[in-house]
Amino acid sequence: MGNWATGVTVVTSQGPRGPHGMTANAFLSVSLEPPLVLISVGHTNESHAIIKGSRRFAVSLLSDAQEPLAVTFATRRPDPENAFLGVPYTLSPAGLPWLQGALGCLECELQAEVEAQDHTLFLGRVCALREGGAGPALIYFRSSYTAPR
Repeated sequence: MGNWATGVTVVTSQGPRGPHGMTANAFLSVSLEPPLVLISVGHTNESHAIIKGSRRFAVSLLSDAQEPLAVTFATRRPDPENAFLGVPYTLSPAGLPWLQGALGCLECELQAEVEAQDHTLFLGRVCALREGGAGPALIYFRSSYTAPR
């Protein structure tokens, strides 16, 4: 699967201990009418329980300048309650973190869940969005971050 290039996102949620985020490249647009997107989240990821409980998630589409954020949210942090310390973000209408500088941000309401072995596919209806800046997207290809050529 390393030979398949994907865009890079940070999926955020709001849990009882505050904001939470995870880097995800398993993201896709499913439908334009109504606007639906899909993310895949591993059962052991803290975001899994938060999304199931809150029934909401947000997606920030990363630019190539945001590779450090992709790395930050791809690793487990020893202090998840301070995971957003130093991370520039604003809140979506429902209070979910949208990363500043992203190419675009979506706020989604959970519509369906499909169990897929050790992951759950979460289908979300886009409730709000924010367009971001222009520029190349961050891409993950062959275990490295890159930008389109």
